[in-house]
Amino acid sequence: MAEWHLPLEKLATIKVAGQFALTDQNFSTVHQGNTHALHLHGYTAEMILAAERIAIAPGDLTLSPAGLPTMYNLAKPGRHWCIHFQIDQDGGPSAPISLHLAGCAHLREKFAHVSWQFATASDDIGFHSARIATQELLLLAARQSNPLPHNDAAAAAAQFIDNHFSEPVGLEEIAAAAATSKVYLNRVFRKRFGTTALHRLLQRRAEHARFLLESTDLPIWRVAERCGVPDAQHFNKFVKSMLGSSPSAVRQRASAKIVDPDR
Repeated sequence: MAEWHLPLEKLATIKVAGQFALTDQNFSTVHQGNTHALHLHGYTAEMILAAERIAIAPGDLTLSPAGLPTMYNLAKPGRHWCIHFQIDQDGGPSAPISLHLAGCAHLREKFAHVSWQFATASDDIGFHSARIATQELLLLAARQSNPLPHNDAAAAAAQFIDNHFSEPVGLEEIAAAAATSKVYLNRVFRKRFGTTALHRLLQRRAEHARFLLESTDLPIWRVAERCGVPDAQHFNKFVKSMLGSSPSAVRQRASAKIVDPDR
């Protein structure tokens, strides 16, 4: 099925949102407007979308891009949730959304929430809240179009690193937490994040070391302990390799107020 690309740094402007009846039969009505249309269908039908004839079942989600003709042939009258919106697609990162996604009934409450927010909005806060909720719904559709792998060892490893980087752990402990081998973990982690699990661990420690050196007056040995590198000499070499300067030099360059967060 064809795809539509969701701009990740823009918000949609809603034109229509709600639940509506549809009675179209035999593809007799052409729907073609200047808005993109996200539908959650509550009926069985055939649909012509992006010049392709597809079967629609209750709980299916479709996205009709602006300017493309869409036609329906319903077995019997039914209802669907829909959000018609416009969005700036000029430049910036984007994520593909399949124009047809089956098994999306779990998004019904999200459609209802967007529709309620749009219907009750009376000021900029309300309208912006509806736009953000629409973006969340579109991101869920993008994720369903591009699902993460099941038993995601890379994600488990990343979470373990974030939770335990301040402890003296290494690749062996990370792999054990992800319930996989070190070799397999390195392969899937690099594929997912573009780096190895061990390098992510070092990066996380270096980020925290910089933060503590620049924003607190903790003794360097205590900073080392909090970053999972309790040996002072090793910590000095580690900071030089990751941050390009000794711990004391990193601290001297800082212009932020020096405080101890434990006080």
